[in-house]
Amino acid sequence: MNQRTDVTDLIPKSLGNYWLIFFSGAAVVAVLEYAYRQLPVWAETFGEANLAPLDVMSSGSVMAWCLSSLFLLAAGVSLLNSRLGKKYDDPAKGDVWFWAAFALAFLSLDTQVQFRETLRAVLVYAAGTPLHLDGAAWWLAVYSFVFGLIAIRLLLDMWAYLPSFLLFSSSILGAGASQLVKIGIIQVSWEPADIVVLYTALEAFAVLFLFLSFLLFGRRQVFRDPQVALQWFAKVWKQEIPVKKPAEVAVVQVTAAAQKAEPLPESLIETAVLSVKSPSLPNARPELRKSGDDVAAA
Repeated sequence: MNQRTDVTDLIPKSLGNYWLIFFSGAAVVAVLEYAYRQLPVWAETFGEANLAPLDVMSSGSVMAWCLSSLFLLAAGVSLLNSRLGKKYDDPAKGDVWFWAAFALAFLSLDTQVQFRETLRAVLVYAAGTPLHLDGAAWWLAVYSFVFGLIAIRLLLDMWAYLPSFLLFSSSILGAGASQLVKIGIIQVSWEPADIVVLYTALEAFAVLFLFLSFLLFGRRQVFRDPQVALQWFAKVWKQEIPVKKPAEVAVVQVTAAAQKAEPLPESLIETAVLSVKSPSLPNARPELRKSGDDVAAA
């Protein structure tokens, strides 16, 4: 039996799945940060070059790959939210999620190839000053302005759903704090290795919170459809909720319109008429069938 898959099926509905994603992500971050702190010890045995994937500061590390993957997944969820926004809200409300998907796809690529470093070098050369230390403040200012505009618009949408709003706000604060610690604007009197652990962990949790906030907002959009909500709760409690077929809905609409003496569109009348006809019996009485009816019915 063929069943049509809707975009709503791609959004997890059970809150347990969200806790699973969070704890799984936190465990991965903890393991990678611990491995980074053990690099000086392990390098004596395995060699520093062989442990490069565990260097959380490297763009080719396992940490960078995980963040890039989360950005890409968040971009996919943003496209789903764009579709859901146009389905349940004003069509214009889904546009910001569409552009957010492109922004997240760019950040996913930037995590690996470091476009920010090229931008930093160009802006330092054009301005003639690095502003602060190595000039990382330049690319941070540009990224904050461009992606900040999209983030503010997303926050306005998420304001209607507090869990997503709080998670996304925490993501923005975590990402900002991470970069400020990294470039030295926020001074931390720790050992250099511990400072690296701090800002890379803040960045990782910021991306994780962003992904979860997008998923939760999509879940809220899905449950705005009463039929979807009823079906999900019925599945949880192992009960059956009758779902009307399109033909049955058409018959009900025809009946209601007839009672109000309203004109009916031809497509609705055709759907209702086809629904009450038998698809396999052109005539209920065999003796009244014509010679070609059986062939036509087949």
